[in-house]
Amino acid sequence: MAKFKNHTMHNQSQKWHRNGIKKPQSQRYKSLKSVDPKFLRNMCFAKKHNKKGLKKMQTNNAKAMTARAETIKALVKPKEVKPKIPKGDSHKLNGLAYTTHPKLRERLYPPKSKAKAQTKAQAVAATPAPAPASTHAAQVPKSPQAPTACQCEDGRTGMTPGLLSAWA
Repeated sequence: MAKFKNHTMHNQSQKWHRNGIKKPQSQRYKSLKSVDPKFLRNMCFAKKHNKKGLKKMQTNNAKAMTARAETIKALVKPKEVKPKIPKGDSHKLNGLAYTTHPKLRERLYPPKSKAKAQTKAQAVAATPAPAPASTHAAQVPKSPQAPTACQCEDGRTGMTPGLLSAWA
């Protein structure tokens, strides 16, 4: 059995009230709402009339908050709204969406080089209008390549181009 009591409540309330029970000042005044209550309490006991520390602390807090807000504004950029392509049966809308979309527009109309345009124009000018051909020539499609050993200019196979003059 223990001889002595470790905890006692004897005379405690008198001790608590010896200097008065202090409320933190931030509850008393609206101007001190954002200030740490412990800091205020300690300041009351240490320096009752000197509040330079509080003013410095408040100005530093304000500076820090404005700097933080500026950095957040700089970091967070507004996101660009991308046009959505409609899915479904609306073909006209689909085409419009493709033409207005910044990246898909490039896919729709690939860049045309001047060299390609010139070669196409030359090819159209070089080929004469097709003459009425026989039924055999109409069945075999002409190839754009030069005639090889197996194929002659007429589209017939098995004859070399050099022997064409002998048959004519």
